[in-house]
Amino acid sequence: MSAEDKGLPHQTDAFTGRSRIRFRLYALFTVLVSLSISIWAAEWLLAWQRRAIEESDQLQPGMIIYDARLGWRLKPGWFGFHQHHDFQVDYSINRFGLRGHAPQPATERRFAVVGDSFTFGQGVNEEQTFVYLIGEAERGVEFLNFGVPGYSTDQQYLLIRDRVRLFKPDVVLLVVYLGNDLFDNQRPFPLQGDHAKPYFKQQNDGSLVLRNSPVPLLTQPAAARAESLTELVLGTSLPQSSGLVRWLGSLETTRRLGLFQMQQKLDDTVLEQRFASYLQLFRSILLLILESTGEWQAELKLVLLPGQSFVEQPDSLSAGYQDFLRRALLRDFATVEGIQLFDLASALREAWQAGGNRLYHPNEGHLSVAGHQFVAGWLAERLLISD
Repeated sequence: MSAEDKGLPHQTDAFTGRSRIRFRLYALFTVLVSLSISIWAAEWLLAWQRRAIEESDQLQPGMIIYDARLGWRLKPGWFGFHQHHDFQVDYSINRFGLRGHAPQPATERRFAVVGDSFTFGQGVNEEQTFVYLIGEAERGVEFLNFGVPGYSTDQQYLLIRDRVRLFKPDVVLLVVYLGNDLFDNQRPFPLQGDHAKPYFKQQNDGSLVLRNSPVPLLTQPAAARAESLTELVLGTSLPQSSGLVRWLGSLETTRRLGLFQMQQKLDDTVLEQRFASYLQLFRSILLLILESTGEWQAELKLVLLPGQSFVEQPDSLSAGYQDFLRRALLRDFATVEGIQLFDLASALREAWQAGGNRLYHPNEGHLSVAGHQFVAGWLAERLLISD
């Protein structure tokens, strides 16, 4: 055996070892590439699905018309469809410009329910709205739906003063949406809408001056439309994340999994200072509403209605500021004579945590059929029995 032959086994072992390393590296590379492609494909698919859901929102034109006093209103006699990934429904506006049936002259007791798109019943048919369902719960009691999509408290006050009073309701039920009503009160354009609106400016002496009236026929500037609710609410208190974390949090995959999402909870003292002007303006407008309803001896009742995140994501920033507003309003109006408050927000969260049907449309965000049924039952127990 030659010297070369004696060293052959060692050379073979070395060659085999290098082959194993190359194989393992190749296998690892293949796995990483496959995993990257799978993640990219999943992200693309989920992002495509999200765009498809957003683009599925189609409302037949003509339901909303310009109003120089209020900014916009519902068109009397309009009928049309609204379809979305989550629902396909019809809306009907009566000759008085209200959703649902026209007022009945022989009514023993009349409620005027004033609010925004949640009160209007966006995403459900007429007979599924909580306003309709409460009205069916007891004979001789009528519930009129004065809900108009996009309205904030300032517009609702003007609506009550100028139009609701004409129907002489015994009770005005004002539904306050904790998601954005208080913030829109200070704005010439709503956060989530494009049409100009009237708003009140509070003076140093506490008096209110109506601005943007008559309302100009304008569309919200692109710069103002880009302002997010989170930035408006939290301002400089917004926690700063690294660019990588923000990018990861913006992905559709991580968003749905709840990963890399902002979940900072702010102290009440910070929110108290941040929201002081919003709460003061709301209180001033509400006192005007109380004065107006008192002119025809109507009772005023407030319902605090939360957004979907308050109910389903209690640790989110959105849930945090809504909970602060809820507690602040319950505190501020607990001793105001002539106003009765109903904390629907806590009731909805408790119902969701107890399990059962979804109370909100999962993608669109308004109350679902089950949500309206729950609200109707919960309010009926408190409004009809107590009255």
